[in-house]
Amino acid sequence: MRTSRNLYKPEGGIVALARLTAKLTQRELAELSGVPQSTIARIEAGSVAPKFETISRILAGAGLEMRIQLAPRDDHNNALDARYASLNDEEKKQADERHLSNVEMFREAGKAAGLHKTSRS
Repeated sequence: MRTSRNLYKPEGGIVALARLTAKLTQRELAELSGVPQSTIARIEAGSVAPKFETISRILAGAGLEMRIQLAPRDDHNNALDARYASLNDEEKKQADERHLSNVEMFREAGKAAGLHKTSRS
């Protein structure tokens, strides 16, 4: 079952945003940060949870630093989880299909805007 918790890993989003802001490929960011490109790819994909020190090194490679501040809690993910849990199986299937369609649409728009490298080397 899909939940909002397994859709978004903030570490991956932070690293990807830093890389795109600096207009770097994963390989370039790896060279600048001293973190292997494969690790950066896994962080961005959400398949690994890096240590704070690793994220700091990656951000420094992009010419950025992370600043943390406390803010009121946002329970948006809990609301999404509750909404998804209230759906029947067919509604969940339709929601999943819409989600995948949206992800593909954004991926294609990113490619068209030059935000994603399409070749693998």
